[in-house]
Order: sequence, then C-alpha cells, then structure tokens
Amino acid sequence: MAVTPLVDGLDRSIDARSIVTLIAFFVVNILVIFPLKVPLPLFVSKWYHSLSSRIDIAVPDLHREVDNGTAAASGSVTLPSSTRRPVSIQSNDDSQMTEKNLGQLRQQRSPRRVYFPLDLRTAPVIGVLILLASTCISGAVVRRGIVGSSGVRPYDIMTLFICFAYISISLDSTGLLRYLAFLVASKSTSHGGGPRLYNSFYAFFAIVGFIFGNDPLILSGTPFLAYFTDHASISPPTAFLFTHFQVSNLVSALLVSSNPTNLVLTSAFGISFLSYSAWLALPTVGAVVVMYPVVRWGIFGGKKKGLIPNTIHPPPMNPRDALVDPYGAVFGASVFIVTVVVLVGLSAGHLLEGTEGVWTVTAPAAAVVMLRDIAKDWKRSRGTQPDTTNSQHIQDNPLRAQTTAAEPDLPASNEKAAPTATPAVTSKKTYHPFSFFTKPFPTTSHVISQLPLALLPFAFSFFILVEGLQHTGWIKIFGGWWGAWEEVGGVAGSVWLMGMLSVIGCNIFGTNIGATILLARVLQYWATTRTVSDRSLYGAVFSLAVGSNFGAYSFVFSASLAGLLWRNILAQKGLFLTMRDFMRWNTIPMVVTMIVGCLVVAGEVCVMYKT
Repeated sequence: MAVTPLVDGLDRSIDARSIVTLIAFFVVNILVIFPLKVPLPLFVSKWYHSLSSRIDIAVPDLHREVDNGTAAASGSVTLPSSTRRPVSIQSNDDSQMTEKNLGQLRQQRSPRRVYFPLDLRTAPVIGVLILLASTCISGAVVRRGIVGSSGVRPYDIMTLFICFAYISISLDSTGLLRYLAFLVASKSTSHGGGPRLYNSFYAFFAIVGFIFGNDPLILSGTPFLAYFTDHASISPPTAFLFTHFQVSNLVSALLVSSNPTNLVLTSAFGISFLSYSAWLALPTVGAVVVMYPVVRWGIFGGKKKGLIPNTIHPPPMNPRDALVDPYGAVFGASVFIVTVVVLVGLSAGHLLEGTEGVWTVTAPAAAVVMLRDIAKDWKRSRGTQPDTTNSQHIQDNPLRAQTTAAEPDLPASNEKAAPTATPAVTSKKTYHPFSFFTKPFPTTSHVISQLPLALLPFAFSFFILVEGLQHTGWIKIFGGWWGAWEEVGGVAGSVWLMGMLSVIGCNIFGTNIGATILLARVLQYWATTRTVSDRSLYGAVFSLAVGSNFGAYSFVFSASLAGLLWRNILAQKGLFLTMRDFMRWNTIPMVVTMIVGCLVVAGEVCVMYKT
C-alpha cells in the first residue's frame, strides 16, 4: 500500500488559530445535523416573492406533465405540488366588509417571510469563508482542498460522483430499474405471499446494488416501494422501506464507483479499484448474508412484529409498462457497466495516477449518455421520431406515474414545503429563462435538474476544512493519539476502534464523506511517521471502508447524503419519518453488519500478512 505523506502541518503547534479552526469545524458539523433557519427582513421577502413570481427557473417535470391524468385515474401516489395557487378574494360590497375580513386580506396580501438556511448547503461554505477572513487558513489551504494533496484529488472524486450520478439518473428515467422491480414483484406475488415478496426484494436490491451502486437504487427503488406498498395495502411499509435503504448502502461498499468515500480511500492509500473490491468482497457479501435472517425474523418478521404480511393484494400491473425507453435502458446500462470495467482495468494497471485521473474515463462516459439524451430529444422535437415513450401507455398505464425520479435536492431541514397563498389581483407574465433548452430537450434538462449539485460546495468545503485542521496541527495530534492506541491494541484494537470511530464519525462529522476525509488524513499521518505493520495498516483502512458505508444506516439521516435523499423522497410521497424511527430500525442491523464486516477484515489481514 503506497501511502502518500502529508505536505502541511507536520511542524505546527496548537495555537489560537488552531482552536478557532477546530471550533468552526464542529459548529459546521452541528449545523449539518441540526440545520437552522435565519429569518430575513420583510422587504427582502417581498423582493424575493416579487422576483420569483416573474421568473421561473424550475425545470418542468417531463413525465409528470404527460401523466397527470393517468396518475389521477389510477389513484397512484404522486409528488405533492409545490406550486402557488392564487386565492381570489371577492366582495359584493366594500361597505359590508368587516374588520376581520380586512385583517385576513392584509395577511394574505403580506409576503410570506423568507428564511436563509444554515444547513449542509451553506454552513460548510460559510465556515470556510470565516476561517479565510480570520486568517486561520490561507488561500493555499483552499487550493489544496480543491485541487488536492497527498494523493487525494477532490476534483477527481467529485467528477466521478457527478458523472456517475448523471448516468444513473438518465438510466433511471428510462424506467429500467422499475421494470425489473415490477417484474420481480409480479413473479413473487403470483407464487406466494408477503414473505416470498420480501425475500425476492432483498435479493433484487442486493444484486442491483452490487452492480450499479446505491444511487440508482435510492432514486428508483424508493418511489417504487412507496407506490407498491400503498396499492398492495402493506401498512405500515416499514419492513420494505428500511430493508431497501439498508441493503442499498451496505452493498455500496463493494465497488469504488458506488460511493465517494471509497474513492477517497483508494486515492489516499494508493489502492487499485480491483484490489479494493477484492478486499471488500467478503465483508460485504458476508454482511448481506448475515443481515438477512436478522431483519427477516428478528426485526421485521415474526408474529409479534407482523411487519411482513403473510398475504398481500398487489395492484394489477404489467412490468413492461414501467419501461419507458427500452433502447435507452440498454444503452445506459451498457455504458455504466463498461465504464466500471474500464476503471477497474486501468486502475489495476496504475494508469489513473497523476493528471490521468478517473475523470478521464467518467467524464467521456457521461458525455456519451448526455449526447444520446440530446439526440433523442432533438429527433422528438423535430418530429422525426414519434414520441412513443410518452404516448404509448397513456390510456391504461398506472405505472407511468412512478417513472419520475424523485427530487434529489438535499433538504435544508425537517420542514415540509407548503403552498403559499397569494391573492390573485393581477396576472403577470412569467419569464422562463431556460425555456430555450428545456422545451426542445426535456429529457436532458430533467436529468440535469436532478443532479445532486448541492453536494459540490458541501464536499469541497469539507475537504478544505480538513485541510485546515491539517494546516493548524490537529491532524498531527489525532495521528499521534491513533498511533498510541495502535501500539496498545494491536490489529484487533485497530480494526475495532476504527470501525467504531467511522460509524460515529458518519453521524457527527458531516455525513460519511466528512468522516472518511478526516479519518483518512489521520491514518495517512500515522502510516508515514511511524513504522507500521501491514496488518495494522490494512486492517485500519478497510475497517474504515466498512464503517463509512455501513454507517450510512445508523442514527441520523445526515449520516449520509443517501439518507437525506431517501427521507426527502419519502416525504414527497407522504411518508414522514422521525429520527427516532431511523435509529430504532437501523441500529441493530448496523451493529450486526459492522461486527461481521470488521471480523472478516481482521481475518483477511491475519491470513494475508503473517506478521
């Protein structure tokens, strides 16, 4: 394992700037977990509402526009509308208007106050700006947090994530995963009841997650399960929803491309993609196998629980109706698989180092998929290709209401969006600045609008904050503490403590991305300043890999971006979860899978390295 030494902060002593940097780091993390809203002055709110009433930058939902009538006819679960509905106020005689009516009119005419969110989209950026303004960190630290240092290249990591996100969302828009899910459901319900359906879904989510990662599963699987459980009268749908979320995040540990945290570790410690997957194969598969009886009979099954019904009544469905674009599904899946295979092969040959990072593979792949989407939209808008994907099943297809990928924008807090009541006094023309692109290219613009772009400032800011901790001497302190523990605890102590720290870090260090960045830097300092055995180093690194993935289903939604996305999709479907629910159903599966994963990692390093 080629560990790159750190380039800054090795001879720095703790001073006032160090303390301010550490405080800023923890305050940012608190705001990520418990976001706040700062009320803005009313004149700002009035200006905002006036501007938003004239300019509409929202991208029209391609499938929802087509399937509004179908969704209503089929009674399927649809996303709640957030559009403003004007309220007309009428009076036959002004002289008869009471003071109460006048008060209601003033209240309706007054603008609704706008709040500035302090959450994962804004808090990390503000924290970086404060540290820059207070000279706690310099511009060089900011540059290293973007360009990279010590083997970790943040721009390369985020390029891979965004490119795979585009391919995944484009693939999701074709309906492929929903088609497969409905196919599994139809086969299972025709030969058995709820237990057989649960078993089939468990295997399906695991297999698809192994291949495509957790993002496509969260984007497609969550709306599908909300629809299916509602129409199959599975109430409450706790077992199916939480099992889906747990399996999706568990299997993301296998491939580097499935999670940004995996790429952080391979970059920091010079691990090839093939070697990483080889080390994580047994812990991941072992955890999937062991977790099944735990959730099937221990948590969700059994007579006392009753969360997996013996009999179900599935909705009438033809799986083929869910497949919106068959040719696009084959094309997107092929590009996705080929891209992963090329990444693994080039990484095994050490051909992705230096400036030839993973972006040289993922960016062209995403561009190819985007060009295909643009070409399809262009032919459709020019009338050279009939719009069969949008009109083929309009009359009798209840599944098409579920072909819309849920919004992956990261929510600022637990608040629910509510329509704003505004008086319909005058009709003003709304300007759509992006209509020149959204009208001729609806599929492409829809996919772009679903990209998790809020992750970019969040992730880059956390890279910068960790660089700031390194610059001010804290990584040296933490690395020394870890070295002292390793000397006492040995391999078993390293695997156990790093597994526990990684799970805790996912919940308090700004999602699993922030935890992985910080703990990887600690291990880098420890491995390059001391004589470290391969057993201890490999054990610590791969237990961190296990914890950063398995810790996504633990105590708080913000333990991972997938958790925030999952909660947001369910809320849009009318299914609201509390943090207590999240902790209640996830704690035991997380503990069991972490024990299995860490034990397998410890066994692997002991077998592979005799000393």
